[in-house]
Amino acid sequence: MEEYIWEISQNNEERVEKLIEEASVTRPVALVLDTRGIGPDKVQDFLNPSLDNIVDPYLLPGTRAASERLWKAIHEHQRILVHGDYDTDGITASALVAWVLRRNGAQVECYLPHRIDDGYGLTAESISRTNPERCDLLLTVDCGITSYEAVAMAQSRNLDLIITDHHTPGNEPLAAVAVVDPKLPGAPKEIQELAGAGVAFKVCQAFLKYGREMGYGGEDTDLLQVLDLVALGAVADIVPLLHENRILVKHGLEVLARQHRPGIHVLCDISGVGENVATTDITYRLAPRINATGRMGDPTDSLRLLEADNMVDAAELARSLDNQNRARQTIEEEVIRAAEEQIAQRCDLSTIRSLVVWSDNWHQGVVGIVASRLTWRYHRPSVVLTRDPSGQFTGSARSIRRLNLVDLLGECGETLIRFGGHAMAAGLSLYEENLPKFCLQFDEAVQRVLGIESMKPQLNICGEVVFSELDDVFFQELEMLEPFGHGNPEPVFLTRQVWPEKRLPAGRQHTRGSVRDASGAYMMFIAFSRLPADFPPPPWDIVYSPHINRYNGTNTPQIKILDVCASNSQSAMTP
Repeated sequence: MEEYIWEISQNNEERVEKLIEEASVTRPVALVLDTRGIGPDKVQDFLNPSLDNIVDPYLLPGTRAASERLWKAIHEHQRILVHGDYDTDGITASALVAWVLRRNGAQVECYLPHRIDDGYGLTAESISRTNPERCDLLLTVDCGITSYEAVAMAQSRNLDLIITDHHTPGNEPLAAVAVVDPKLPGAPKEIQELAGAGVAFKVCQAFLKYGREMGYGGEDTDLLQVLDLVALGAVADIVPLLHENRILVKHGLEVLARQHRPGIHVLCDISGVGENVATTDITYRLAPRINATGRMGDPTDSLRLLEADNMVDAAELARSLDNQNRARQTIEEEVIRAAEEQIAQRCDLSTIRSLVVWSDNWHQGVVGIVASRLTWRYHRPSVVLTRDPSGQFTGSARSIRRLNLVDLLGECGETLIRFGGHAMAAGLSLYEENLPKFCLQFDEAVQRVLGIESMKPQLNICGEVVFSELDDVFFQELEMLEPFGHGNPEPVFLTRQVWPEKRLPAGRQHTRGSVRDASGAYMMFIAFSRLPADFPPPPWDIVYSPHINRYNGTNTPQIKILDVCASNSQSAMTP
């Protein structure tokens, strides 16, 4: 079994008691809130995220200038090209902006780059292919913040640009009509981690506000209708579900559950997503299918699905997405096997702290997800590269806690042609002759931050509880802690001196049953990838996440055991 580091939060008991008394929450929830730095004065806003608390869009620099130029385009009947990206965040952002602009009289077309033919983001090539007779204003979403060559090309063609993005900016300003990126100086803290779709939402919010102020219109456009797109983009792009992201995703999930778009309705149906939509449904069911078109070729079908206005067209497109996702899964498994063979042959996992693998012929559309899987399996930052049509090696990187990929790749800048992204995910390109040097530089950069012990997966434990504290009130409050995801993970607890009452196989690799703690209280449990024979002799100390198991119309409190050791064992514990 995999060895975990148990990182037990050092809770301040005085703060915990204050949360229990002043916020009227159960002790387990108080432990979670204290671990996440949420005091009594912020509890209600956290547990009841309100759209009334979202930031004024004008506080995001550039939105007012962008709004003015967009309304000018509408009044002068100019054609607007929305340039998005080929992943879920870029596709949803494109659909969102296009819908809002069209609702207010704009002539809008969308362009999504082909991953293999066009490459990532806004490029000089994509600008050069723009037909000047069909585009007077180009608006980017989820890309463009470091596209200096493309911006220069646009200037040479007298093409106005509005850049909206959420990735890390470069060092030099961009010569555009407006540049909107919450990572540029001046953006409020609450919106600095928005996804591309979230930035698009703020731009549209500002656009409508400006239109109402100037008497241009915008009164009939309900932005609540696009919150499903914001939720899809934010969760798929793994941004922290805190501050404004939390508010937008919380309400976006409710809109998503209503399935008011024909495309979303049939996609949920084909993906097996029911009426209660959770972030995990986006991560494991919806986003992979939306992403599949961009991974396998042309992402336009995913955009057409989101924009479909009837069930017949939507059903055909959803089937296409599902088929492409199945093809992606087959290719992904082939690349995973080849990458793991490469790791076994040339990587000494006892010393190296990063993984870099490459091939001449891996499918460019799956390298990102393969990097994610390698990072999860080996708990190391991973880079997966494949040769692109130009002969360069291009690919994706994924990171682990406490490692910012942009910073790491910046230390390897002399070996790279280009790179960009954010802390947990990035893209990069380099020449073949630089591969050995890059591997060395990248690993040295990781070693300067993390020791070899950090290569073990970590369980962040909110505190120690007894089962009697996990009562009905706690499970009601647990739902109020949602949505769970990056930055707000499912709560994890520790209970000591636990005895098994029943252990049964569940499928071929799992175990289910019930356990009792020293207080005499019982809990049903599920333990994935752990057979009954894999448990140590009781009593146990167990680390787990509690949840409600909804099955066949019944709701049963249950814990998901993440790790277990014999009581009094010190091997896995970190104070």
